[in-house]
Amino acid sequence: IGSLGKEATEPGVQNVTVKNVVLTGTQNGLRIKSWARKSTGFVKSIMFDGATMNNVKYPIIIDQDYCPDRKNCPGQ
Repeated sequence: IGSLGKEATEPGVQNVTVKNVVLTGTQNGLRIKSWARKSTGFVKSIMFDGATMNNVKYPIIIDQDYCPDRKNCPGQ
């Protein structure tokens, strides 16, 4: 789920359910990411249920300072 907060005004994400997933050989598993800036974007009412991960480098990530390549980041 993401990249929330890239824009100052944007909708949020809510009422998402992820059930009975199998992730194998991936870099990221369950992930929520947002840019480090003020925004109307939000994440709420998210449920992960029954996730199985095999050989996943980062199984769970909540990144509140997302900025690809660390260039022109709004929170800098």
